[in-house]
Amino acid sequence: MRNKKALLLGLKIFLSIGLILWITHNISLEQVWLVIADARMTLLCFAFSLFFVGYFITAFRWRMLIRAQGGDAPILYLVRSFMVAIFFNNFLPSTIGGDTVRMYDSWRLGNTTSGAVSVVLVDRFLGVSALLLIALLALLMDPQISTQFPSITIWVGITIFSAGLLVWIVLNTPPGKIETFALKSSGVIRKLAGFLGKVLNTLQSYKNSPGAVVRALLLSFLLQLNVVIHFIFLTKALDIDVPIEAMFFIIPVAIFIMMLPVSINGIGLRETVFVFLFSLFGVPDVEALALAWLAYSFSLAQGILGGMVFAVRREHSARPA
Repeated sequence: MRNKKALLLGLKIFLSIGLILWITHNISLEQVWLVIADARMTLLCFAFSLFFVGYFITAFRWRMLIRAQGGDAPILYLVRSFMVAIFFNNFLPSTIGGDTVRMYDSWRLGNTTSGAVSVVLVDRFLGVSALLLIALLALLMDPQISTQFPSITIWVGITIFSAGLLVWIVLNTPPGKIETFALKSSGVIRKLAGFLGKVLNTLQSYKNSPGAVVRALLLSFLLQLNVVIHFIFLTKALDIDVPIEAMFFIIPVAIFIMMLPVSINGIGLRETVFVFLFSLFGVPDVEALALAWLAYSFSLAQGILGGMVFAVRREHSARPA
């Protein structure tokens, strides 16, 4: 198992380094730094301030999903937890570390383990769903974007359909079948299957709270719009000439691709996707790479803030009553 993990990590590092070398071999790094150095500070400050707006939107969505399970949580507690999760996302090889932090903090509030896992899974799913729907709406509302990506509408549609099919399977699979399988198994498989049955049962409990799920989805839209606006400020700060309506397609698609667990925290993948997508709208590679690295530096700054929160927050030996 350890050898497999080491091999997977090695492949991710290899891909990240390979993509960075490939995407930068014909780009003047000096020009990239000059583009970043000329950025307008006021717009950069506006862009960074939107992170804090996103923290609170995320916290309200998270609390809404916790309340749908019959629990509750202080908003500031969830804001701090999310900031700590960003720290672990940035400084661990994958985003799973951040999700684990959020699951643990949900559990500390008195939630069951399966409930804590299901809350974060639903939260994640709603965020990705909103991301894809914004990209699809941008494609449908602007024919020019569709002409740049003749087959992308189909692929986005297939992805959304697959997500819908996954939801249907989760909501209609009887937890009892998994629990029966667990009873017939032994060892680790029995424990894992039993836990999955509990998670599935908790996920299906959201069928009893459709209003909460819809409101959480609307908050997901608001959150993703906030992310797109953040990137619009960054493009304006760097004087990158790209249609604003195109940003509502480029950014969701780029973020979705960067979520794929094939590189180290999106390094290499981020640069490649930004250069490719922005080049289709006439943006020079130098400017697209400058945007990618500026955005990543902002992400690292978020991680450092989260690390500071993690360093000073108080841990309790037992869960709150």
